[in-house]
Amino acid sequence: NLNLKIANLDLENAQIDYQKTKANNLLTESRYIELQGDLGLLQAEDNYTQTRNEVIIDVVQKYLQLNQAKKNITAKSKEAELEKNLLEEVKAQVKAGHKGNLDLLRQENRYHNAVFDLEKANDDYHQSFREFKLELGLNNQEGEEFNLVEVDYPIVWQIGEEEALKKAIENSFILELRERQIELAKVDLERAEVAASPELDLQKIRNNIELANLNFNKTQKELANSIRKQFYAYKQSINSLDLSRQNLNQAQENNSIIIDQVKAGLKTKNDLLSAEISLLQAEYNLNSAILNYYMAKLSMQKLIGQKIEEGEIE
Repeated sequence: NLNLKIANLDLENAQIDYQKTKANNLLTESRYIELQGDLGLLQAEDNYTQTRNEVIIDVVQKYLQLNQAKKNITAKSKEAELEKNLLEEVKAQVKAGHKGNLDLLRQENRYHNAVFDLEKANDDYHQSFREFKLELGLNNQEGEEFNLVEVDYPIVWQIGEEEALKKAIENSFILELRERQIELAKVDLERAEVAASPELDLQKIRNNIELANLNFNKTQKELANSIRKQFYAYKQSINSLDLSRQNLNQAQENNSIIIDQVKAGLKTKNDLLSAEISLLQAEYNLNSAILNYYMAKLSMQKLIGQKIEEGEIE
């Protein structure tokens, strides 16, 4: 990934600059220079971590979207098949005089819409495939298919709101940056006082210290608010998972009943096809819920400063 390579080189340069600053500061032992060097390195480390996390999140998202797009083709194919069968039935009923041309026109429109949706599903899949390869750094000449592995129902990550907030504060780069800025401003004041700087200059530096403290408090409140919002989104994604699984179980049960009824001559093949479509839709909805869950989970992990690993999806 190009963004990750750029961030990695920026980090290497920052480490070199840090070592040079540290070596040059051996004689002067300036706390101010030391803090500035620390800040530069911290910023580069945070930029690399954030870029790496974003790359993993994007890959996970695009993989799950690709999986979804492929499943959607199956569902839309079944829908087109059903509408075609129903069209043939309407044609026969029109021929027998039981239905009129308006009924035929309506069913023809339904069939053409289903065919259009199937074509769109195929186009969406190929677009998702291209985006996924681009995210992996593969060019369009390298293979046209992947063996997509079915993503299992996730083991839900357990974390409380207060625990998330505590970890976010502990790991927050921006809070550490604000603390270093406060310390830098204080060192700046000490240097100005030793140099007997004019009172107006001293007052400006004191204002800078106050500003640094206010920015720290503001950042802390913003972080807490972001955590609470993301925690709510994460909880909702878990609830959606549970509901989608229940709906899938119900669709599976209904499909089994329809199969038995078709065997007994109580239902038609089109009834079975309709039940299969409902089952595919329930599977699609569950996979959408799984995708949303992982996006909410990974966003929360990123927000609390937790390192995101490559194998985040099971």
